[in-house]
Amino acid sequence: GTSDPYVKFKLNGKTLYKSKVVYKNLNPVWDETVVLPIQTLDQKLWIKVYDRDLTSSDFMGSASVALTELELNRTTEQVLKLEDPNSLEDDMGVIVLNLSLAVKQGDFKRNTSFTRNMRLSESLRKNQLWNGLVTITLLEGKNMPRGGLAEIFILLKLGDQRYKSKTLCKSANPQWREQFDFHYFSDRKDMLDIEVWRKDNKKHEELLGT
Repeated sequence: GTSDPYVKFKLNGKTLYKSKVVYKNLNPVWDETVVLPIQTLDQKLWIKVYDRDLTSSDFMGSASVALTELELNRTTEQVLKLEDPNSLEDDMGVIVLNLSLAVKQGDFKRNTSFTRNMRLSESLRKNQLWNGLVTITLLEGKNMPRGGLAEIFILLKLGDQRYKSKTLCKSANPQWREQFDFHYFSDRKDMLDIEVWRKDNKKHEELLGT
């Protein structure tokens, strides 16, 4: 026979989104994009498929995605096998999704332009166990030593994550206005290291202080 399928997306038992119905099609194409707000990653996103009926809707199977398995700022295609413990069908079909995880960007000093830095180190890509995000905003320096003679830049380190500010012109009071995002691991005791470096014309770099 045929069906009129539609999909519900659920988190913590609540339906966050319901797709359109694709009528008389067992190979439906939705091509819909939805943004779902997520507070924590320690939960599953449930995808439930139903057959639209005039009076009620018949359940056609479900699948789930663990949010901790998603990578930040990287879209992955997921082919999820639909299952229904009460069905005698061996093959309930599959649902195909493109999923990506992103941090919501809030307004930060609207009048100031920030360059955002969200590189992921290779070790973090392989080991997605972070459970928070620390945003560091590097504003400015004051009375930097030898700032008028050499270019000043900042190194920020947290565990195996490191960022380097853009190299500055010669100034004792440099203005950076840069924002950096670090992954936070609650089971680690990493300290944030801030290093001030100067670079002269001969490509020579010297650590001025930490």
